Amino acid sequence: MTDQAIAQTNTKALATQDFIAGWLDRERGRGQSNKTLEAYRRGFERFGRWLVDQGITEPGARDIARFKMDLGDHYAAQTVNLALSAVKSFYRYLVEIGAIGYSPAGDVRGAKRSKSRRHKRSALTVSEVRAVLDTCDQTTAGTRDLAIIALMAYCGLRTIEIHRANIDGLGTEGERMVLHVQGKGHIEADEIAVIPRSQEPIIRAWLSERRRLGSEDPALFVSLSNRTQGQRLSTRAIRYIITGQFHRAGVFGDTKTTHSLRHTAITQAIKNGGSPMQVQAMARHASFDTTLGYIHEVNRVENPAEDLINY
Repeated sequence: MTDQAIAQTNTKALATQDFIAGWLDRERGRGQSNKTLEAYRRGFERFGRWLVDQGITEPGARDIARFKMDLGDHYAAQTVNLALSAVKSFYRYLVEIGAIGYSPAGDVRGAKRSKSRRHKRSALTVSEVRAVLDTCDQTTAGTRDLAIIALMAYCGLRTIEIHRANIDGLGTEGERMVLHVQGKGHIEADEIAVIPRSQEPIIRAWLSERRRLGSEDPALFVSLSNRTQGQRLSTRAIRYIITGQFHRAGVFGDTKTTHSLRHTAITQAIKNGGSPMQVQAMARHASFDTTLGYIHEVNRVENPAEDLINY
């Protein structure tokens, strides 16, 4: 079987629910608990959503490795490895039944568990955020990019949430502008981000430009390039935009990435007196322990116990 034929078979397998059902039945027959099977199903769904978001129809080993890395930007190593185990198990099943010749996930290693409690991504300083915002000009692209950065730096939106945002997700509740957000692990936009009043004009300016473009795509943020003009921005394109603005603003460092804008928003909310419940709601953390991790990290530097020692 040629590599091209194998890739085509991979695509068909991923698209066929019968293969997925057969795989889970095989795991059940091997004594896997319902809890494990449900975890496998969720992990594989994450992989499927990631493929769709990336526009990948023929995943190979490099794609699966990149999936692992992208997942590691947002999840603990345990969650990453569980999703990767599901993908590996699925491909092993396809090999066993003769649907494909080899598993593209076979050589992808699991994520290493870090013993550190500190986040992998660094927050930006206030001056760095201002510098990044100032890189956006008044062109259509600059207006769009400024709106994206504002939602990430002031509302803590993730890259995937920017990608999934739709125009009809913008609305008002009370006297506030809100954006309905489809967070990680959610199948619909069932959470909200409250847009600061100072940032409302930025969002409205982009809406004006967005409607002028005349794109029928429901996406809030669309591509302006010749090849994909009017189509929903991919997560890769969003990262490219943010990275470019970082470089133009003179913000460098391996730990300062697109996700750093969300990290900065959460950190600033804590530093400026946000209660744990307020911060959890803004960050849309499913677990309160995740919010406490941010609070611990801020307090460790801002209010260290060392300063209380007096001899």
